Amino acid sequence: MKAAPPLRDLPLGRVDLDQPLVPAFLTPDLTGLADSLRAVGLLSPPWLRARVRGRFQVVAGQKRLLAAAQLGWKQAPAYCLPANVAHHHCLLVYLHDNAFTRGFNLSEQAWLASRLFKGRDRREIAAPFLPLLGQPPSARVVDRLLALAGLEGAFQVLAAQGRLALTAAAVLAGWGVEDRAAIRPVLEGLPLTQSQQEEILEGLELLARREGVAPAVIWHRLGLQSHLEDPTLTPPEKVRAVRRVLARMVSPRLSAAREAFAAALGKLGLRDHPRVRLAPPPAFEGDDFRLEVRFRDAQELRGLLKELERWSRTRHFLDLEGA
Repeated sequence: MKAAPPLRDLPLGRVDLDQPLVPAFLTPDLTGLADSLRAVGLLSPPWLRARVRGRFQVVAGQKRLLAAAQLGWKQAPAYCLPANVAHHHCLLVYLHDNAFTRGFNLSEQAWLASRLFKGRDRREIAAPFLPLLGQPPSARVVDRLLALAGLEGAFQVLAAQGRLALTAAAVLAGWGVEDRAAIRPVLEGLPLTQSQQEEILEGLELLARREGVAPAVIWHRLGLQSHLEDPTLTPPEKVRAVRRVLARMVSPRLSAAREAFAAALGKLGLRDHPRVRLAPPPAFEGDDFRLEVRFRDAQELRGLLKELERWSRTRHFLDLEGA
């Protein structure tokens, strides 16, 4: 068992707070931490590494020191590592100091992976390190983290904010800089789930391969930017508009069938029915529809069955079968 280095009271003026070991991808909110320091003091001392001319670099505990400086502290206790300590050991200190407390955002995971896994066999180190980062021990996850680590700073911020999925980052890593710049407003401006991010990026990629052009060309050709700039649309409506345009181009027949089915449901009053849900065959292949009916008692069920009988005899119900 390794002993902790000496604990020393150091003047904060000798600590390079703007040059920590691990970069900050987001501006930290120090309010809660400052309140804690004011109430009970510093419970967990930060870790520092000695530098030249009596200066120190922050290895772990950057936010604690920033909050202390914000409160006007002149000095703080810290564990002080010697200047010749291995960089890899400092990374391990940061990793273990945070793994079981606050955890890591996605950009921090990617940055640490790019340093910890550099020049090492990914399969051997995935098991001990990835769970500490908050990821499953998979070589594929290592590849995706390394792909994210290579993206521009704007994408690092999006990932740190939880607005860029790791799978989507891996797709973007295979694009050119201009293509990533074209799609960035979508990620920054729309509330996209992971599956929606994957759908949009993979759709653009597929269309680009079909036509032998770059994804940015497809983006501009389809006029997708106009949906983002439309002031009459809410953010969810903008998401639906972008997905709808891409779906029509990627799978025109399937998209047409979905739109025809949705239109027929609307005419029947079933599109947003609170108690009845009618679903088409998967991918509109096959003959079997699926019906889900929710009811509280026998009287409500009888009423819904009468409605279903009436619906089944209308022309719009036949439109569903032909969708």
